[in-house]
Amino acid sequence: MEEIIVHNEKDLLHRVAEGDEAAFRVVYDHYRKKIYTLGLFLTKSEIPAQELVQDVFLKVWEKRELLREINYFNAWLRTIARNTAINYLRAQAVEKLGLTHLTINESNNCLTENDVADREYSQLLETAVRLLPPQQQKVYILHRKQGLPHEVIAGQLNISVLTSKKYMKLALHSIRIFLERRMDNVVWLAIYFYVS
Repeated sequence: MEEIIVHNEKDLLHRVAEGDEAAFRVVYDHYRKKIYTLGLFLTKSEIPAQELVQDVFLKVWEKRELLREINYFNAWLRTIARNTAINYLRAQAVEKLGLTHLTINESNNCLTENDVADREYSQLLETAVRLLPPQQQKVYILHRKQGLPHEVIAGQLNISVLTSKKYMKLALHSIRIFLERRMDNVVWLAIYFYVS
C-alpha cells in the first residue's frame, strides 16, 4: 500500500475528493501513525492521541473536495494536525485556568501524572504573573489569588474601580498570550520531529 501512496498520491487524493472511502482508508493507514505519534508526544496519553487522529482525519474527510487542489498533501495534513493539537492544548489550558485550587488526594502520597502536569502548569502561570507590569500584577494577585472585589482593590491601590478592571483584563490577556506562545512552541517542535 505504501507504493500506491508514493507513486499515485495525486490520483488517490482525487478519488478521496470524489468520496471514495477505500482510497481514504489507504491515506488514513499511511498517515495515522505520524499523527498518533504527535498526539502522544503532546498529550502524554493514548486516548487524547487517538482522538487527535480521529479529529484530524474527520477534518480531512469533511474538506475532501479541497484535495483536488492540494499539491503538498503532507504539508496540508501537518497544518491540520498542528491546528487541531493547538486547539486541544488551548482548551486544556483554559480548563486549568478555570481551576481555583488543586485537589490533593491525602490518602495517596505518590505524585500522579496530573499532579506533575498541574505543578508544571502552575509554574508556567507563576512565571507569566511575575512578568506582568507591577500594577497589573498587584490587581491580578489581589483579585485572583486573594479573591478581593475590584472595589476593595481600587481602594487599596488608590485607583478607580474601572482602572482595576482594566488592569485585570490586560493581565489576563498577557497571561493568555504567554501561555499560548509556550504551548505553540511545544506543538511546533513536536510537529517538526514527529510529523515531518
